[in-house]
Amino acid sequence: MTEPERAQLRTLIGQGTAPARLLTHARILLKANQGEGGPGWTDTAIAGAVEVHPATVGRVRRGFVEGGLD
Repeated sequence: MTEPERAQLRTLIGQGTAPARLLTHARILLKANQGEGGPGWTDTAIAGAVEVHPATVGRVRRGFVEGGLD
């Protein structure tokens, strides 16, 4: 993930006006890709942090890899 993509996700979360599902996906992607701050979290750790099933984390990651932030 590029820094502009991370910034876009942080802005989306910061505004807080997007649908809850989209905000959750943004949080998942940011935790999966920590960038300079260290390695990304595991699917299980992310699932616990954002209170979703680990399969949801995998699905969101896969969607980003296949289609980007679209």
